[in-house]
Amino acid sequence: MKIYLDAYLSKNLGDDLFIDILLKRYPNHKYVAISKGEKYNIKNLKVYRNSYFYRAIKKFAAEKYIANKCDLVITIGGSMYIENNDSNRDFTLGKNKRYILGSNFGPYQTNEYLKNLHSVFKNAEDVCFREEYSYNLFKDLPNVRYAQDIVFSLDVRDIKITKSKRAIISVIDCKSKLDEKYQGIYEQKLVDLIEYLFEKDYKVCLMSFCKAENDELAINRIINKLDEKSKNKIEKYFYNGNIEEALNNIGNSSVVIGSRFHAIILGLLMNKAVLPIIYSNKTKNVLEENNIDVKIFNIKNINEFNPINLEENDFTKIHNIDHMINSSQNQFKQLDTILK
Repeated sequence: MKIYLDAYLSKNLGDDLFIDILLKRYPNHKYVAISKGEKYNIKNLKVYRNSYFYRAIKKFAAEKYIANKCDLVITIGGSMYIENNDSNRDFTLGKNKRYILGSNFGPYQTNEYLKNLHSVFKNAEDVCFREEYSYNLFKDLPNVRYAQDIVFSLDVRDIKITKSKRAIISVIDCKSKLDEKYQGIYEQKLVDLIEYLFEKDYKVCLMSFCKAENDELAINRIINKLDEKSKNKIEKYFYNGNIEEALNNIGNSSVVIGSRFHAIILGLLMNKAVLPIIYSNKTKNVLEENNIDVKIFNIKNINEFNPINLEENDFTKIHNIDHMINSSQNQFKQLDTILK
């Protein structure tokens, strides 16, 4: 089959993992997608790219034309349904059957948006959310399900996983992901945390998951706030499309401190202690729904975060997530019937 991928192609590690898992699960099909400009060289995936073309397709409905040339549409991604981000999206994408995988719904502000998306999901062949919260908003629809995040189905057997006394800190740019007013205090709190970790003899790596969302700029600002001694010790890793390299970077650690949702997911998957410092409730929902007992810090209340109040257990506690790994396979339950 020829499949149109409605996905976020901006060299974001989480979304790139979704695509990588999907294409490896169904390798005997051809895929088409559109990128805002990022170049992707993936077997069986044709990506139309550059920012001018992206704007043109949105304006002249060429995306729907491309999708109609395919046999079906797969929407795959995490935060695909945020009210303020959807002004330019075409939810119908032509006449083809549509499968929606791995998403959560919201944040949203209006009932109108909720009703509009209810109609979109009603017309899909299958909708599988990654959290109960989103599922409960649409559970009246018989084609709506939920299963654990797609990344929990990732095979990490070839990743070199160590217990090195090394902390990965995934960083976001508050202006891009939340609100600029939190930027200064959030980044200063991470400076405090880095100094604390150095005192505890940890190696520390600041990790960018997405250059397009300014993770790298935030990391450089944080490093500039460190004293000279700490600047000489700090590591940084900028994801650039090399999935294996990024996963090995996370694997070489004992604790993952994450503002990025998939930093926490990958930390759990690789048997790391995790410490979420979150910008939205999607991470909190998944952890609480699955009884993952960790301290969760919200950037909106980041004043409450003080590294000296952390305990040894926060950096060593490992969680059994076998049920989440098994559940994640159900994201593909309906697709398996037609693509395998």
